[in-house]
Amino acid sequence: MIKHYVKVALRLIKRSFLFSSINMLGFVFGMAAAFLIYLWVVDELTYDDCFPEVNCIYRTIEVNREPSGEIKESPSTVRSLTKVFREEFPQVEEASAIKYGELHTFETEGHKKISGHGVYVDSAFFRIFPFPVLEGNPEYISNNPDNVVLSELTAQKMFGKKPAVGQKLTYSGYGRERIYNVVAVVKIPSKSHIRFDIVYPMEAYGMGMMGYDWDHFRESIHVYVKMKAGDEGKMYQQELKSMSRALSKFGEKRTLLRFQSVKDIHLNTTFPDPCVKNHGNMATIYLFTALAILVIFMGAFNFTTLSTARASMRYKEIGVRKITGAKRKTLISQFLSESLVQAFISLILALALTELMLPLFNKFMDTEISLRLSWAVFFYILFGIVGIGCLAGSYPAFYLSSINPLLAFKGGQKTGKKGGLIKGLVCIQFIIALTLMLLTAIVFKQLHYMQNKDLGLDKENVVSVYTSLWYNVAGFKQELLRNPNVKSISMGAPIENLGEGEAHGDGNLFRWTNIDGQEDSLKMVMVFADGDFSKTFGLELIKGKLLESDFEKYWGDRNPGIVINEAAWKGMKVADPIGMELQMSTWGKMHIVGVVKDFNFQSLREKIKPAILYYSPEALSYMHIKIAPKHRQETLKFIQRKYEEMAVQDDLFVKDFSYQFFSDALNKNYAKEHQQSRMLLFFTVLAILIAMLGVFGLVALSTEQRTKEIGVRKVNGAHSDRIVKMFCMEYLKWVGIAFVVASPIGYYLMYRWLSEFAYQTAISWWLFILAGAVIAGITLLTVIGQTWRKASQNPVVSLRYE
Repeated sequence: MIKHYVKVALRLIKRSFLFSSINMLGFVFGMAAAFLIYLWVVDELTYDDCFPEVNCIYRTIEVNREPSGEIKESPSTVRSLTKVFREEFPQVEEASAIKYGELHTFETEGHKKISGHGVYVDSAFFRIFPFPVLEGNPEYISNNPDNVVLSELTAQKMFGKKPAVGQKLTYSGYGRERIYNVVAVVKIPSKSHIRFDIVYPMEAYGMGMMGYDWDHFRESIHVYVKMKAGDEGKMYQQELKSMSRALSKFGEKRTLLRFQSVKDIHLNTTFPDPCVKNHGNMATIYLFTALAILVIFMGAFNFTTLSTARASMRYKEIGVRKITGAKRKTLISQFLSESLVQAFISLILALALTELMLPLFNKFMDTEISLRLSWAVFFYILFGIVGIGCLAGSYPAFYLSSINPLLAFKGGQKTGKKGGLIKGLVCIQFIIALTLMLLTAIVFKQLHYMQNKDLGLDKENVVSVYTSLWYNVAGFKQELLRNPNVKSISMGAPIENLGEGEAHGDGNLFRWTNIDGQEDSLKMVMVFADGDFSKTFGLELIKGKLLESDFEKYWGDRNPGIVINEAAWKGMKVADPIGMELQMSTWGKMHIVGVVKDFNFQSLREKIKPAILYYSPEALSYMHIKIAPKHRQETLKFIQRKYEEMAVQDDLFVKDFSYQFFSDALNKNYAKEHQQSRMLLFFTVLAILIAMLGVFGLVALSTEQRTKEIGVRKVNGAHSDRIVKMFCMEYLKWVGIAFVVASPIGYYLMYRWLSEFAYQTAISWWLFILAGAVIAGITLLTVIGQTWRKASQNPVVSLRYE
């Protein structure tokens, strides 16, 4: 019986190839796009699953309550916690710490120089995080402070296909030379939140420079604990309560700890986390999942619409089957089998299209997803064939099987009351397409607004170069300034620290005494810069004088001058801030010498915060170079040449020359929006395509069914253009209804999305008109293209049609 159903279904596809192809194309496009998103969502939700027993591993988070009552969280904590956890809590199987370091340049024995980001780990690190080992044994790192472990990519850059274990690397810095031994090479899985190029033993940090108090030193140190598997890795209330107070061992009784599951780091980190650069976003997952579901159901709507519309062409077939004894259950099984066969064929084609599109998708989404047989793939196939197939074919199956055989032989009846179902499904497709168009338009409009908004600083033609220098840069600056295309140079903090580091928090608390003799305070963000910062970035001075930088004076100055922005002046609520003395617990006293106009170096999601410009040479490792817009390539080559000459003379210089434009770095703040805009555009085009395929099929079927009507109208004097106009008005009415419904839905979604930004573009009325006009225009072209041939046909041929 099943074999018979499949044969009938295949015969029907062959007989009505055009309509079946339109059905399956909608499925193929929809399911291929949805499958790509499905694989991506599964990949995101299983982040860090590359580590065994990942459910037992937690990252320690410090929780502080500010004087204002605000709760502040930080993933950086003291290394000594690892010893406390191991020795005092028997339910802890292992504890380890990792310290994220800076970019260093190494030289191989073959005189090849490579730069890489390093991390410092203790002996337990590779037991908690057993990265796949390609060479050697990573646990040997603890045997000697000069032992290091390389990532696979770094080893390939340094030694090519030669074995890396046993090789030696030389690092020159701080007036001395140090030789490291490579003891292992590990592969870093793409879904690991921990990334590095080279791994040092923790004991090597600061060796030869100064001793560190690990009980209080927290800079970029993350502590992990692995709970015993016998407890299923869960942290129960009693142990959680005692472990959360572990910092009291070091005299810090006000700071508590909470424990974040490693599986939550990628998608559920809600606090600043500058050491981990590959965070995901749950909102993006929800958005893409919703889009994938919409596209799948649009393909299902197409199938339901066209199958139901074709019902009138199968009335006699159904009547004959019923008269010859076919039961309704048999007919339902037959029609559902037809739907399942089409869904199966569509799914095979969708899987093939998915495989073809995966390389492009991986490049676009920066992933390494592959199509392999897994439970995720099996679930999708099962859902695609059974779920979507049955859902799409259920209404036609139950409707066709209920037709009265007498009515079938008399010519049947309309599909539903005046075709209400068909119109409703078509309207739903138009509503989805219009809503997606509005969302896409507002995302692109907001991106254009953010990239072109006046930020209060000149971000164009500023090249940022990492040098690792923080002293003795005057000579190098003067050497570069000899080139007339180099306009200004400022030493400053890393760009990511301006846009993603401390600036994403509320800053530090500064205190002062107001004119009434009372103590007041305000949180301000610290922007580390030198005296040329304002000139390089074109800051506008409002009051007082600009920041000055004197390297020699810095070390003995206990009350340095600072410059504040307008937001800080307003927040201080004083008439004249010049000369006022501020106090910060970490940096001591400082006095205000000037006020500059507000400038925004952060994402426009946030309002400009009160900020101070502060000269601290130890924090200035980047060179921001203002160059002329003309001869950019020649200027960059000049900078690189001088850089490489300086790198040979100064062992602190990072040997690899790399740069980025400041404007490009700022645009990275909107990486999520760029990703959303591209995906929305893709899904919008796909939704329009599927909707128009449905309209194409309906118009083709409608003109086929109404061939005699068209002939009669022409015999009675109707012109071809009038007949085409009749069809066009029918479909434009559906577009109009969809526009009325989609406009408030689109406005609400646009408003909600824009609410994430402190600085927003306007929701312009012309966006709605444009979206409606585009859908109406494409619909008209589709309808005219299909109906003109029939409308121009000789009425004699139309009236002979059977």
